Amino acid sequence: MNKNNHLETKKMNTKILKAKTIFLLLLPLCAVMFVTGCDNDDQDDDEEYTELEFFKFSDFGCENDNQWNLNSGYHNDNYVITTQGEFEEIVNMKCAVQIDFSNYNLLIGSKTFTTGASVFDEKVVANNYEIVYTVTFLPDESTVVLDVPYHVIIDDLSGKDIRIEEVIKESK
Repeated sequence: MNKNNHLETKKMNTKILKAKTIFLLLLPLCAVMFVTGCDNDDQDDDEEYTELEFFKFSDFGCENDNQWNLNSGYHNDNYVITTQGEFEEIVNMKCAVQIDFSNYNLLIGSKTFTTGASVFDEKVVANNYEIVYTVTFLPDESTVVLDVPYHVIIDDLSGKDIRIEEVIKESK
């Protein structure tokens, strides 16, 4: 029986030694994962958005930005226009605008309201993967149904996803 106790003690010591070895091998890996997983200050710049400059039709030959509307069938939606053909199909201009679509993209749309409304704010941001155009509307108390148009012209950033977000600001 003494010999059996000695063998069981030896097996137990071997198991403990294996467990300690595994623990000591995994400890540095866990420490690295813990430190990098909790460090929010060193996030990839890919995820950070920066504000982009944008242009209006007035920057491309129209004296007044209100000299356009969307053609029939294109209302209450938004579009990313990248060619002259798409532009002519979707947009009805009352002035001569000259956009070089090899260098620029047009983000355009309209939102229909059952009351009055206007564009309150526009912002374009981007990271390494996407561009987000956010247009904020401010509804008002009038009872006139409105189709509120909006647009921005941005540098062509091919390869990035483009998203247009419409936000309705709560009136006080």
